[in-house]
Amino acid sequence: MANSAQTDAVSTGSLFSYDSVALSDPSTHIRLLDLHPASCYTDDLYCCIYTAPISPSPSYIALSYVWGDSTRTHEISVANEVNDGRAFIPLRLTSSLDTCLRHLRELHYRRQLQPLPLWIDQICINQDDNEEKSFQVQLMRDIYSSAHQVVVWLGPAVDDSNRVMDALAEVGQEFVDKIGDHTAEGHWLSVDRLVKEKIDQPDAVAFMRKAYKVIYMLNKENSFTRWVERTWFKRLWTIQEFCLCADTIFACGYKVVSQKMVSALTDFMRCIIMDKCLRGLLETPDTPTYSTLFSGLMRLFPLFQHRGYCQYPYRKETLEHLLVELFVGVTPPCVTNKRDKVYGLLGLAGDADELGIRPDYTTSTTLAQVFTQTARAIIQKNWKIQRKRGLQILRYGSLGQRKSAPKNETDLPSWVPEWNGKIAKTYQREMSFLACGEIRTPDLVPTSSTSILGLRGFCVGTIVDLGEQARVDIWRRAADGAKKVVGFFDNVRRLLDLSKQNKRAKNIYASTAHHDAALWRVPIGDQHIIFGVGRQIAKRTDSNEDSAFQNFIAYYEDYVRRDDDWKEYMAAYQAGEEHAKLKMGKHMDRVFSEGYYMGLRHMEGKRPYLTENGYLGMGPGLLQPGDKVVVFHGDDIPYVVRPVPEKGDNTYLLMGEAYCDGIMDGELADTAEREDLYLV
Repeated sequence: MANSAQTDAVSTGSLFSYDSVALSDPSTHIRLLDLHPASCYTDDLYCCIYTAPISPSPSYIALSYVWGDSTRTHEISVANEVNDGRAFIPLRLTSSLDTCLRHLRELHYRRQLQPLPLWIDQICINQDDNEEKSFQVQLMRDIYSSAHQVVVWLGPAVDDSNRVMDALAEVGQEFVDKIGDHTAEGHWLSVDRLVKEKIDQPDAVAFMRKAYKVIYMLNKENSFTRWVERTWFKRLWTIQEFCLCADTIFACGYKVVSQKMVSALTDFMRCIIMDKCLRGLLETPDTPTYSTLFSGLMRLFPLFQHRGYCQYPYRKETLEHLLVELFVGVTPPCVTNKRDKVYGLLGLAGDADELGIRPDYTTSTTLAQVFTQTARAIIQKNWKIQRKRGLQILRYGSLGQRKSAPKNETDLPSWVPEWNGKIAKTYQREMSFLACGEIRTPDLVPTSSTSILGLRGFCVGTIVDLGEQARVDIWRRAADGAKKVVGFFDNVRRLLDLSKQNKRAKNIYASTAHHDAALWRVPIGDQHIIFGVGRQIAKRTDSNEDSAFQNFIAYYEDYVRRDDDWKEYMAAYQAGEEHAKLKMGKHMDRVFSEGYYMGLRHMEGKRPYLTENGYLGMGPGLLQPGDKVVVFHGDDIPYVVRPVPEKGDNTYLLMGEAYCDGIMDGELADTAEREDLYLV
């Protein structure tokens, strides 16, 4: 039923055509819509669509929401001036947008009767015109940053969401009032500083205990978890939409809360988790553990972290950093069109203009071309500015990172990352190696095709023998896991013995003891993992690592040697018998606290190898004899490549990052013969 404002309108039988509101220039102009007010949720939706320059633009609200099912089962009537009268032409909408607009209209109607000016991608961009879409996506950063407000629509009120929204609004506002505004000084994520300033004030501590209890109870009862598990939080485009506008609010059902309130409580959760002393001060019998806070924080904190980078220009993230943060070693955000893995981040990337990547949704451009263009642009940018370690993106390309390598050998160059969410983090945690020596910038070689990457570098050796793949997580769960651990190191010892027999290997090691140490140094990539504040840090190993390894391997060898007795011992330990608990606890604590196990876990999936000239190392699990270990100018670690003679001399597939004992500090950089290496 239409409201009275539209009773004199003429309805047409045709559907809305974007030709009637054509953009004079899709690279500089946008469409906006005025949503007409109504007195009832069920009233038909009416709007007027018009065009405007993106700069300067009229005041409007940009909408961030989830399309859901893309089938357009609903409609909004668009005003069209005809024959000195007004006709309303239907435009199809998705069900989720229909629900959103009805809620927003009612929220707006409570305050004023004027039309609500909106920018909504589903309506304001002709989704069937790929050329227009390409230009409009390029404007996305301007569209959301120019809006006077962005509304994040999370969906209707369900799963106790009203309670969550009320708590966020009330406690968040009280936090800003009593503890301080963490955005007032233009310094993002400073809640920890504000908390420390108030920690001696009884009233502030009493409030923080109250806030902690509210957050804790919302998590414990899964209300907050269900809230952050809504689809909006899982989409890639919504990250950019959320971050670009200074005034952003969350709307859920008929409840609204400012992002500032949610941000304050999110960072407060982080403080509680990270600061044991603060946790001890705030915990009460009603909040016995902080572990339930993790579920909500893990979804929200990265979102506000990206917003912090975006709102304060001096902290802008690069496209490379964004891709790694969102697609490496984590559950990736969802996209409908896979090329949006790149295009959906350009508005956040501080180097987007410098990279020169332009959205292209035309069918003449393939997904492989989009990913290849992106990887090449990042490498070339790093090369132009002579950025140290400008080839880091190669760690996330390579066939060793792909679950379906044979298929993708032809679809995507081996050196280009797929950004599919199955990419493992690089084993190298800190920049502690320098295999390239003093040549610290990439040395690009011209090629006949953009799909071929030419790099200057040198070859270390050809792989002739392999050990078993390190599968630490699988070993831990397997019934015969201890035997597999011992078997893995038996294989490494076999390769070490072969290296000792190789006369050329004597030039690699300064002493026999140094050569022997490869047994424990190679499987962990010569890195000792320690726990810092909120993250794991790696440093180079020292002589203490030998002792840690001896304890580690003795533990597993004893397990294997006393298999039957050990099962009884473990049963007693698990049953809580005190003598077993104490003995086993001390043994296990010593083994795992020394860090060797964590070092091995960081090499998960890699395989020990031996080259023809006696070098030992760890490389990707897809290794085979005949592969080569190489070092590229400007990169601090070596890689394994596979020759492709049918495609030309010095032409290779990139198999993946590697550790190679005896070259990681540039030992070969001054003497190795340089050559041009071509990755396809």
